Amino acid sequence: MVFSGRIYETDGAQAIGVHEADAVRPLTPVPQPASVRFFRHDAQISLPDGSPPEEPSFFYGNPACLVGASQIINHPEFTSELGFDAYLGVVLVADAYKIDVDMAEEAILGFTILSVLVARDVERSERAARVGFGRSHDLGIAFGPVITTPEELEDVSVNIGSGKGYQLSVVTRVNGVEIGRGNVEDLTFTAAQAISSASQSCTLRSGDLIALGPLVDEGDEPVNLKAGDEVQVSVELLGTLSLKLNQTL
Repeated sequence: MVFSGRIYETDGAQAIGVHEADAVRPLTPVPQPASVRFFRHDAQISLPDGSPPEEPSFFYGNPACLVGASQIINHPEFTSELGFDAYLGVVLVADAYKIDVDMAEEAILGFTILSVLVARDVERSERAARVGFGRSHDLGIAFGPVITTPEELEDVSVNIGSGKGYQLSVVTRVNGVEIGRGNVEDLTFTAAQAISSASQSCTLRSGDLIALGPLVDEGDEPVNLKAGDEVQVSVELLGTLSLKLNQTL
């Protein structure tokens, strides 16, 4: 547990150690999620009449790509256009199958941050081929640094009828330089909608990870990450998540 800048180690019942935050490197908040589902608000398919879809769609990510905060990831050799996207991570605490939107929030353990490396050139090819996102997102996903419970976010929550939205500012940086801003409340669907939608076809399991985003628009001048670059995603009340690209290609 994290409190007042210190990390409290427990055995599940009582504290057994207290550590300064800069003295430890956190692992992923969930050791190995069984699945990762990405709900991208910019990849939703409208109905024939132009109206938004009744349920948000998603694609799967690779759980083997997940790493903890402040980790080093190899710069991929097959892309010359490496970018990243910031996501709100939703960790499930209970199994769920065909769960209604108004009950879906009961399945949420808490929220965290995802920083997802993306090969933009491969991503464009996948969009053109209409095969869904695959290799473009199979590079590295930083996940953490902690899980924040819904109760801790109650003061910034907004009930929008299809679940709760959250007024949380987002800032992305590369090598300490700010490159983008956003807000979690700008998402076009809620965590409850995503959970309900995913549960209609498959049983969701405790520990599953759902990603909502991207939280920051790429902008007119997309970032092109190089070896040695350090990426940071900061979300209000959730913390700051960083990853660094290996110097050696």
